Amino acid sequence: MSSELIEGASSFTIVSEMNGHDAVTVRSTGTNATYHLVDYADDATREALASLTSGESVRLDLSRVGRRGNVWRADAVTPRLSADGTEAESAAGS
Repeated sequence: MSSELIEGASSFTIVSEMNGHDAVTVRSTGTNATYHLVDYADDATREALASLTSGESVRLDLSRVGRRGNVWRADAVTPRLSADGTEAESAAGS
């Protein structure tokens, strides 16, 4: 596995919600680069991403899966915060 990763949690927008193959497409809000997430650090990470819909934002730590193609692993999901600074319910995976 390649060691390429995106340093630190970066902000992303959900482009395509999780499909039947557990794949999610996100777009970096900083660079507009698109990433296809196909692997997850654990079930909680996968479930947190599965709860999001197109257009929602999330902070993620990503690392590349394999050497070719644009496929990535979500190593961590930082819960979204609501306006009052508390954890948003849908991002907590509950």
